[in-house]
Formats: sequence, C-alpha cells, structure tokens
Amino acid sequence: MKTQFKLYTTLFVALFVLASSCNQVLEEHPKDRLTPDYFQTAQGVTSGLTAAYSYFRFYYGTQGGMNLSVFGTDEFTHGSELNNPPLNIYTGINSSNGDVSGPWNRAYPAINTCNGVIEYAQKSTALTDAQKTLLLAEAKFLRAQWYFILLQTFGPVTLDLGSGPLKFNATPSNIASRSSVAEVYTAIIDDATEASKNLPDRPAAQGRVWKASALHLLAKAYLTRGWSAQAQANDFQNAYQVAKQLIDNKTTYGVDLLPDYADVHRQGNEYSKEVLFQVDWIDNTQYNNNVANGAQGDDGVRQNVSLFLFRCRYIDLPGMVRDVTNGRPFVRYKPTPWLLDNAFADKVNDSRYNKSFQTVWIANTAGTIPTWTQADVDAGNVSAGKIGQPKFALGDTAAFMVPKNLEGKFTPLKDKKGYRVFLPTEVNGQNKFYPTLKKFDATQGRPNNDPNITSVRPFIVYRFAETYLIAAEAAYKLGQINDAANLINVVRTRAAANVGAIAAITANTEADLTATGIDYILDERARELCGEQMRWFDLARTGKLLDRVKAFNAQAAPGIKDFHVLRPIPQPQIDGSVDPTAGDKKYPQNGGY
Repeated sequence: MKTQFKLYTTLFVALFVLASSCNQVLEEHPKDRLTPDYFQTAQGVTSGLTAAYSYFRFYYGTQGGMNLSVFGTDEFTHGSELNNPPLNIYTGINSSNGDVSGPWNRAYPAINTCNGVIEYAQKSTALTDAQKTLLLAEAKFLRAQWYFILLQTFGPVTLDLGSGPLKFNATPSNIASRSSVAEVYTAIIDDATEASKNLPDRPAAQGRVWKASALHLLAKAYLTRGWSAQAQANDFQNAYQVAKQLIDNKTTYGVDLLPDYADVHRQGNEYSKEVLFQVDWIDNTQYNNNVANGAQGDDGVRQNVSLFLFRCRYIDLPGMVRDVTNGRPFVRYKPTPWLLDNAFADKVNDSRYNKSFQTVWIANTAGTIPTWTQADVDAGNVSAGKIGQPKFALGDTAAFMVPKNLEGKFTPLKDKKGYRVFLPTEVNGQNKFYPTLKKFDATQGRPNNDPNITSVRPFIVYRFAETYLIAAEAAYKLGQINDAANLINVVRTRAAANVGAIAAITANTEADLTATGIDYILDERARELCGEQMRWFDLARTGKLLDRVKAFNAQAAPGIKDFHVLRPIPQPQIDGSVDPTAGDKKYPQNGGY
C-alpha cells in the first residue's frame, strides 16, 4: 500500500466489517492493517470498504470540517471564544492551517482504500457477482464524494483512480501532480453515474449508501460543474433530470420529506426517509473515543463536536450552569444579523427558525438567580414588596432571545420580566449571547451525566429536501422559473407553521425568484440547510462568496479577497512531493497563498 508523504498514510487500526443482511447495521471488528494480501480475501475487501466509510468521521461533524464550511459565510461569524479565526476573517489563512490540511490528509487514504476495494473486489473468486457489483458501486460513491469535497475546497487536485504511480500497492511514492478541474469533475461524475446505476433501490444495511444517495450526489456534481469555468452544455439539464429522477421515483427509493421540519434533525431520527447519506459514530469507546474534554491524536479529530460549536455562552447567564440539555458551550459560530433577521424574516408563517434555533434557556440552578432590588423599584420595574425575592425560579425562563418580529412587544417589558431579555439589537451587538442552532443537539446517556462528552449521533450529509432545491436551482439556470418556484414551494409548504400559513409562505416564491434570482435560492437554502456543513461551498459554487460575505459578515468583509474561493494546498504536500510535470518539480500552490 502506498504512502505519499502527507498525501497518503498507512491505513487504519480499528475497522468495520459490513453486514450482508439488509436488516443489519455496520458491525465493527478490530483489524491490524489493510494490505494488498489482506485485500485478496473477501473479508479484507469488505473491511476495506467500511474503513473508507469511516474516514468521513474525520470531516463531518468535526471542528475542522465545520470550520471550513460554516465560518466565513453569510450565515455565521465567530463567537466570543475565538479571537478572529482566520477561516472566518480571511486574514492569516495559510498552507500550514490544520483545518485546511484535515480533508486533504484524510481524503487520500480513504480514496486509496476505495481503489483497493475496486481492484481486489473485481479479482475476487470468493465474492458473488452481486456482491462485487454492490461493493464496487459503494466504493465509487465514496471515492466520488471525497473528490467532490477536495475539488470544491482546493480546485485541481491529484487524481488517484488506482493506476500508474498511485496504484494501490505496498511501495511508498512521493510522485504527485495536480490534475485539471475538468479531469476531476469527469472522475466524480463517472463514479457517481456508475454508482447510481448499480447501487440497490434500497440500502443493503442501515448506514450504507443506495441509489438515492448516488443520484443526489450526481445531480449536485452536475449542478456545481454547471456554474464553473469547466461547464459543459448539458450540465444544468443533467442536474435537473437526475434530481427529478430521484424526486419522481421517491417511493421506489424509499425517500420523502418528513411532514414536520422539527423531526428532520430530531435525535434518533437520523435514518428517516428524508436522509440520503449520513456518517455514523458508535457509542463504544473501543471504536469511537467520545470521552470528556476531547481525546488525543486521531481520536480527537474524528469526534462529532457539532453539538458544542453553535452554543452561546449561556453558562454566564443568571440561573444557568453547564448541563447535558444545553450542551458544552464552545461559542464558535454566531448567527449573522442577516441570518437571524433577514433570511428568517418571516417567523410567523415559516416554522424553520423556531425549529432550528434555541431562543429560551430554562433556569437549571438556583444558586445564581438574582433578586429584585431597590433600583428595580426606583426604575418602575417592580413593586416594593418584591425587594429581596428571586426574579425567577428554578425551572422558569432564565433568558429569552427576542426575535425581530416581537421586538416592539418586548422592548417596554425588557427590564420588567425578571429573566434576561435580549433584544435583536443587543444580540447583534456582541458575540457572546445569541440564539443557538439546535439541529445537532445530543442528550444520549453519558457516564456521570457529563455534558463534555461528544456526540455519537449520525451526522446527516445529504437529505431529500436539498434534492428539491438542487432541481430548483438547475431549473432556474435553464430559465424554467415557474418550475423552479414549484419545486421550492414543495420545501416551503413543509416549512409552513400550519395549514393556514401555506398560502402565505408560497404565494410570492415565483415573483421573488424572478426579482432576485440565485440570491433567492441561496436565501432559501439558508432557511432550510443553515449550519449543515455546506454553506461555504454553496456561495463559492454560485460565485456569490465575496459579494455575500462582504454584505452580511462584518467581521469577514475586510479580509476576503478573490483568491479565497479556494483553500491553500497544505504545506507538507508541497514540501514532500515531486511533481514531474512542473518545471521546478514542485507541487503547485493555489494563487494568493
């Protein structure tokens, strides 16, 4: 098996073994290493495939992966626990940034493993033809997904399809060249196309990809290429047709929108009919070191900390201490004023703001509850008989982040309520207290009820609501405005606060889309998908990254430059590789870095 400096590393100590029954899940068994000899066995090939699945735990739900996709957008800026992080302010991003190197370092071992599965599954005499077809299709989906991440993050990258100096083998190599963006897109689309043809209509086991997963990835790849300089004439048409294939055959593939948006991210519902691809964690420290206060080495960087990252500093509020219900406050990602007040301007007809954000904190300790004072009486906030009494009780509201639509009602009551009231102007004026995205909340049982232990919830990567938005975006680019509006309105209908709100939430979609174009679609993606580890890619794909960051992220606006639509190639890759196609034999860096 190859090792190519930081590009490739030896593989994996704790592996899974794929279960063959459709009613089983991925089972884990420790193995020593994946080697060419081991890959020549049926167990080796299936173990290799599950190792490839597991590598996504280094990217999705992790702080590094989320920093790359959540920071530096119009949706979120940085909270008070980080002082001007480079990936949000676009100043100081360099080739030694650990978050940047994360996907690079993890993708290639996973891709290498997929190549081993593809090579040795085809040669195996111990596997049936049906087993080979399934393993090859899954491996090609996973390889395509990793290359899709790499391409969107870095642009042209080394294309490793299991041949030449990068062939799956036991000989280390430092030879590496960057393939063109067009070549990488072709590889992604070829792999996703084959996966979409050969994967089963329903998942072979819980946690495994199936035809719906591949169709969604394929549609998104066509859509993304359609916006790029490498666009082909039929990309948007292909994106539309593939997405519509999934939509029109949703019963065949066992997918649909859930009736209630609140259920989409409800804990325990990660395998619902809306979910098309998710990354799994196991609540077993032999395979997933979800220990308190993080873990060392690889165990630390593959932890699902999504439940901590969006938390405000609620433990500094009166009546509040850290607990499992409210989560460990990393205070990393604060919603921008645009997200809170503009994207979610309609908080009456559209239920997604209230179902996405925590705005109320319930007192969980009596020790820090304040009492009414003479100053409160003098200010006219309370009668003299209340002096010395608690302003609220254990189990009562301790804090409320007032939404923009209720600002007028709560402004005169702000100091009379007893609990802490944050008006929108106050929320927007600091980065310590703010509404908390609650999509990733996790309250699974923990030893000693410790709120510092990370999540073992599966992380949802793709879901069916986005398929509608992909089809709508493609239809918009094809000039089919009415069709695009109808597709968006399927998602908006589900988002309606009640049956009576459907007409209001869908009435102006076509007019608004006509008036504002792709910005309207991006606004809708924010309402539906905010925080789901895709926003930076959405803005970069549509050419809107600079415009919308400058307009809506005040902390990032001064630093962002044209070249920031790509991330820097990690420095160890440049230092450790020989590029035989380059005049100086050095692996090329992206411009601006």
